[in-house]
Amino acid sequence: RGWWMQEMLATPSPLTEGMTLFWHNHFVSGQQKVRFARLMYDQNIVLRANALGNFGTLLHAAAKSPAMLVYLDVAQSRRGQPNENFAREVMELFTLGEGRYTEQDVKEAARAFSGWSMVRDTGAYRFRPLLHDPGTKTVLGRTGAFDGDAVLDVILAQRETAPFIVAKLWREFVSPEPDPREVQRVAQVFKGRDYDIKA
Repeated sequence: RGWWMQEMLATPSPLTEGMTLFWHNHFVSGQQKVRFARLMYDQNIVLRANALGNFGTLLHAAAKSPAMLVYLDVAQSRRGQPNENFAREVMELFTLGEGRYTEQDVKEAARAFSGWSMVRDTGAYRFRPLLHDPGTKTVLGRTGAFDGDAVLDVILAQRETAPFIVAKLWREFVSPEPDPREVQRVAQVFKGRDYDIKA
């Protein structure tokens, strides 16, 4: 925490730090559960590197950050015993918003994220094929032998994703009450430019 506070105070790029903080609050995780400061630091670096880049790239990278794998129990998910925490939060908090998916979507997506794990010694992401459920899944109306990356791409293709992110950015940087017409206008630009955050 002390290191990050110093970064915020001394940074030559306040917008980058502000966006890093915004994404940290968006892709929520916490030291109390993660427990390893190195994993929190690594997640911070991922968020900072992608803070003003591409939201799709950021979503994939944040989802695989070891802090996220621990915080939302993805690393415990196995074929036949998928953990639904991350699948639910990626739809509700990170991309679509509440009420824009079904419980069945969560269950199927959780199967797709099985096998996502990490190397204990280094904290690096690792896909473990023997723990992954390779079967056919149906998520948000699309069917295939999806893995976790494919599910994230299905989510990014949904029409609700861009307005959800734009509304969150609006509440952070403009006002507590987003203007619905302006959110839709900006969301069209955002998605039309392949989720370029600077746009």
